Amino acid sequence: MKRLIKKPLVIVSILFLSIFTLISCSSSDDSSSEEMEEEEEIIDCTSDIVLDTSRGACDESLSFTSQFAMQIVGSNRVITANSIPEHNVGLFGRVSGSLNPNAISEQNESYTITMNPIDTGSLIATLGIRGPQYRFGVLLNGVELDPVAAEPFPHEGIMSPNVNWEWNLEAINVQIGLDCNSAHVQPTGQYHYHGKPTLYLESLNTSSTEMTLIGYAADGFPVYYKYAYSDASDSSSAVEMMTSSYQLKSGDRPGNGVTAPCGEYTGVYSADYEYVDGLGTLDEANGRTGVTPEYPRGTFYYVLTDEFPSIPRYFRGTPSSDFGFLG
Repeated sequence: MKRLIKKPLVIVSILFLSIFTLISCSSSDDSSSEEMEEEEEIIDCTSDIVLDTSRGACDESLSFTSQFAMQIVGSNRVITANSIPEHNVGLFGRVSGSLNPNAISEQNESYTITMNPIDTGSLIATLGIRGPQYRFGVLLNGVELDPVAAEPFPHEGIMSPNVNWEWNLEAINVQIGLDCNSAHVQPTGQYHYHGKPTLYLESLNTSSTEMTLIGYAADGFPVYYKYAYSDASDSSSAVEMMTSSYQLKSGDRPGNGVTAPCGEYTGVYSADYEYVDGLGTLDEANGRTGVTPEYPRGTFYYVLTDEFPSIPRYFRGTPSSDFGFLG
């Protein structure tokens, strides 16, 4: 009887262990399978956004006359302009071969900028977590510097419920219909620069041996093209090309391709770049403090560079509300 009792118990035990093992293996396999699928999703994640720094031709002359005026009113600099440049532009409007469907039209712009800007010790970004906050400034031809493109991930439009402004396309590195001046047109008809304004700079005969004032930022600090004194505090020192302290990140973006982009850092997103203190001659706001021909006692000034970020993305001072975006 003892043998008859023990035998079934062993069989039951073996059956139980076998079933448990099968269930455990099945669960483990499913888990591994899910992890592999997730890994494959990230590894295989690709983007159809490609690096493209090409520009359209500037073969069009405008029938409008450029209007620009600057005067000092109390402690403010007041600039009025119609946003029409004197140089040639690209083909815009609803015509065959246009770079952008928006036609250029005269604007009625007025900017009040402080004459006594103060470095607040902190940075204010042109792009916020809810979208563009400020245009950066205005050149001495009355055309705005507006570096931020409203092209957030996942590129379904700015009203998308999945919009992620942390990953916004970099205007100077993707194809958004820019002409040779790195400019295009708003739906309002306003012509504006996203990067180096080539023909405007040529009209100023900018030189590599002197500093050239080209405009003012929204916070009141001056903007120069890429050359400045090698010794920031000595106007008798040689003039040299200023360099950005931003570099392209290495490796892959941390996103999963659904809530944020993945793939290799290529420069198609502004966030593909990182600031490295001391890498170049300019700070995080693409500027420095020193003397200039117009400010012999010294001031903070911004520098427009050929390489990223080209137009600065941060303010050292408090920007005028005249450069802010509504909403």
